[in-house]
Amino acid sequence: DLSKMHTAMMRRGCLGATRLPVAAKCRQELSKLAVRQISTGDYVASTKIPTYHFQDSLPRLPLNDLQATADRYLYAATPLISGTELETTKKIMNDFVAGDGKKLHEFIVEREKTRYSSFISEPWFDMYLTTRDPLPLNINPQMTFFNDPIEAKNEQVTRAALLAWCSARFYRTLKDEQLPPDLFHTQACMGGTGTGFFSFLNGKGGSSQFDTVCSMTPKSYAFYAAYLYGSFPLDMSQYKNLFNSTRIPKRVKDELKISPKGNHVVVQCRNEFWKVDILRDDGSVVPAGEIMSCFRHIMNTPNDPSSLPVGILTTADRDSWADAREKLEANPKNKATLEMIDSALFAICLEDSPVAGFKEQQELMLHGAGRNRWFDKSFQLIVLPTGRAAVNFEHSWGDGVAVLRYFNEVNDDSKKAPIPTELPAKSAPKRLVFEHDAASKDAIQKATVSFDKTIDSVRTEVLEYAGFSSKYIKSKGLGLDGCLQMSFQLAHYRLFGKTVSTYESANQSAYKHGRTETIRSATVESDTMCKVFFDKNSTRQQKEEALRTAVANHGRLTKEALMGKGWDRHMFALKYEAKQQGMKLHPIYEDVSYQKLSEIIMSTSTLSSPNIDGGGFGPVGPNCFGIGYTSGRLRGVEDPALEGVEGFASSIMSYTTRNTAEFRDSMRDSLTDIMAVLDGK
Repeated sequence: DLSKMHTAMMRRGCLGATRLPVAAKCRQELSKLAVRQISTGDYVASTKIPTYHFQDSLPRLPLNDLQATADRYLYAATPLISGTELETTKKIMNDFVAGDGKKLHEFIVEREKTRYSSFISEPWFDMYLTTRDPLPLNINPQMTFFNDPIEAKNEQVTRAALLAWCSARFYRTLKDEQLPPDLFHTQACMGGTGTGFFSFLNGKGGSSQFDTVCSMTPKSYAFYAAYLYGSFPLDMSQYKNLFNSTRIPKRVKDELKISPKGNHVVVQCRNEFWKVDILRDDGSVVPAGEIMSCFRHIMNTPNDPSSLPVGILTTADRDSWADAREKLEANPKNKATLEMIDSALFAICLEDSPVAGFKEQQELMLHGAGRNRWFDKSFQLIVLPTGRAAVNFEHSWGDGVAVLRYFNEVNDDSKKAPIPTELPAKSAPKRLVFEHDAASKDAIQKATVSFDKTIDSVRTEVLEYAGFSSKYIKSKGLGLDGCLQMSFQLAHYRLFGKTVSTYESANQSAYKHGRTETIRSATVESDTMCKVFFDKNSTRQQKEEALRTAVANHGRLTKEALMGKGWDRHMFALKYEAKQQGMKLHPIYEDVSYQKLSEIIMSTSTLSSPNIDGGGFGPVGPNCFGIGYTSGRLRGVEDPALEGVEGFASSIMSYTTRNTAEFRDSMRDSLTDIMAVLDGK
């Protein structure tokens, strides 16, 4: 597998830039390092290797052979359609590969020769920005922090101030390129082979020597220096969209807007918006005590009874919101307020709703009542009265990698921070005002009614299962993620008697401008496994064999997806290219197979971090189960006796057209079935 990674990583393509001699480039890099002024007091970290040092030498995402993509497509479609339908699909696909598909593929190949990027980057941005669905549930996910170990720091204003202050420090660290680059260290030289002339570098990935060598290597070659040590730099281009970034609603296609000069955050409290500076004009971070006094002032200021919940407009479908925003901007005062929101580093929501339990917390962090949210911002920090906090982020600009890094760094930094003492603010908080006419009042009312109806139509359930842990599964010689994915397949098959389209995300940050690929967990092997498990005549040995085969196959698909060998993004890029070329859409995109594969019934995702106390996302369609999952120490949501026990946890959300609780119970039964089979029972 590492040799395959070696081959894929060496596929680099044109850099699109004239190269200086190596010695001259080294002198340039050393000069930059020498003049960098470091003020570590405003940083959450420091690094010898500048944050974006590897960006100019990352490998490109491979564009797969068209026939290989077609074969993978047909394999994924097989368990979802009938034998007769499959034969028809094969004929249509053969025609596509020989005709339109070949032409479209060649168009992409020729264009990619002229630029240093990923073939999926532009189509994927367009896909997100042209989506007209509302952002809550459909686009924005959330990740929830654990409370601070020091209870006094969980007072709402204190917690919000510390998170804002640490976020400003993270911003400074990132802006000044003092955030250590994202790297995957294999500790085996030559991209993981561990053999050959450079074997003396084994085990030195991430060492001081590694940092020195990589920092002195010119940017255009830095990836290869890391590669010699068996380390793989990851793409960090999405980090530049993390702060001062907003999705602006437009008719047909939204716009991603970055306003790099904003030094403030926008605080949403009840229906109102406030501007609070967290950076000085010179770029230094405002003390946490000053930020705290600003937030306290906001919390203590009575709400203007005439204020309306403008944030609810960001919950509307994108065309409706675009129309409403255009009308709002016709008023110069409203336009100035919107520009202040757009240019903010990020948004903070000081939530005043009480939380009854973990499920309610999940729902509050994901969507809440919508009134005091601004879902268009790159991310929002939501802080509850209990001090519980979460990050809710808009997905078009990037994926979970950049957000998770921010999440972890800010979490760790805030834990180290002392309890701040309130200080008089040099820059007082400024209330941002909207003026409303009949049109804006009507838009707010319609958005409110629509959103309330939407959130009333979804249900969240939580599952915790003790014992189904990484340690247990490894003791059985299996992969945890594969076993969990197979448990989802069994859960659905138990209730509905069929295999359905399933999505699992595979990150592709190993490549320049990489986004994600789909791991298609529903396979011929998983379908066979389900049939064996629910056949009363099957023996335990037959079930175990079917399970092991399905899990092993899932591992293969996962590795292929991570290495750019999936089929979803390639087929999507070909479809996008047809539109760009003005070509008629080929029948393969209207075939029953494409329809079945495109309707995701189980949307699954996991983010692993010991700092996450819950997270989730909405179902992507009326028949979908949104399944967020993780493993580790349980928090005793269902049963306090499970707190601290190793196991599996999941948050499941679906529309009321589905029975979420029934599906949760079926997931529990499937985990029990798998453990019984593996334990020889």
